[in-house]
Amino acid sequence: MRTRAAFSAETRRRILEATRRSLARGDDTDLGLGAIARVARVSRLTIYNHFGSRSGLLEALYDYLAARGNVRRGKNALLEKAPDAIMATFIGALADFWTSDPVVIRRLHAMAALDAEIRRGLAARETRRRRAAAEIVRRSASAATRERRSWTDRLLADALCTLASFETYDALARAGHGRAEITAVMTHFAQGVLAQGFSFANRRPSA
Repeated sequence: MRTRAAFSAETRRRILEATRRSLARGDDTDLGLGAIARVARVSRLTIYNHFGSRSGLLEALYDYLAARGNVRRGKNALLEKAPDAIMATFIGALADFWTSDPVVIRRLHAMAALDAEIRRGLAARETRRRRAAAEIVRRSASAATRERRSWTDRLLADALCTLASFETYDALARAGHGRAEITAVMTHFAQGVLAQGFSFANRRPSA
């Protein structure tokens, strides 16, 4: 006989999978709890009991997608020693995540423009990626640039985040390029951003 905990975990997974399938299905996705409950074949109360609110459901969905795409592998980038290896591992992990469920991730990014809850959730994940980029910038700095201005660090981290973003990857993928070549060129460009960016360390361009 299945335990209550196992049954609860399976119900939670079914709700999350129903939410994911709803996003993947079409352009008229309804992420209201009533619609998700119908797809998952549970009651609205069951969703409330598991997630507390629509916001809680969305937060769990982001984590569910991240687990499916093994995005946490990106943390391994910071275990690398060589700067080039750090960048390659970081962008490779992001690419693995983006290709794990591209339609759903694309829909979430598109819906964020009109849905504040989705926008806040994606912004929180963007903050994590920005922190990783800032750490990569810090570790990639040579001894000659240790006294660089803080604005340069922020600019390089922001540039890396822009380059290593889902929007950049998705635009290239929709143009017909494959994962391997996109990852290779994004990694190459990102390494170039750092190499050239540190040359601005001790001067600030005029407005």
